[in-house]
Amino acid sequence: MELFRIFDNCLFVFKHLGESKDEFERLFDLWRDTEYLEQFFVDHEADLKNGFWGTISIEDAILKTLSDAQHFEEKLLKLSAMSADDKNKGLESLFEPLHNSQTHVIDLNKSKAKRSWLRIYALRAEKNIYIITGGAIKLTANMHEREHTNAELRKIEQCRDFLIEQGIFDADGLIEELEI
Repeated sequence: MELFRIFDNCLFVFKHLGESKDEFERLFDLWRDTEYLEQFFVDHEADLKNGFWGTISIEDAILKTLSDAQHFEEKLLKLSAMSADDKNKGLESLFEPLHNSQTHVIDLNKSKAKRSWLRIYALRAEKNIYIITGGAIKLTANMHEREHTNAELRKIEQCRDFLIEQGIFDADGLIEELEI
């Protein structure tokens, strides 16, 4: 695993072993790829029509995903042009605890940012500091219900374990790791 800075010292990203792209780039490339989206929604058509997201055709799901991905990426990238104070407020408002029932923040808190069924998963190193670990199209209520979202649970845990093993718990640790 490798760590990269997306912008300033507030948003970082993992590049997983064997991957040619970091998770930010990989996700948005997939969410802009109409062939990938068509195959994904064909493979998950039952989830698409199960009522959790209403009933939507594959074609409309592709168009919705393309539009949502564009707006989601723009929102994240706009943060890079903001002042440090505004950027930090934006990240805190964008990310929330991964589990809706969570009531307090822990070290390297598992987090998510979402736009409709698109999810970006991250670890919160400290207030306003996040490390993207992956993401998915989430069509079911529970991540454990599907292999692709369950794989994201495993990735976020592996990334958390990696950071703990490296002694990285906060922004200083991230910055120091990147400067080595």
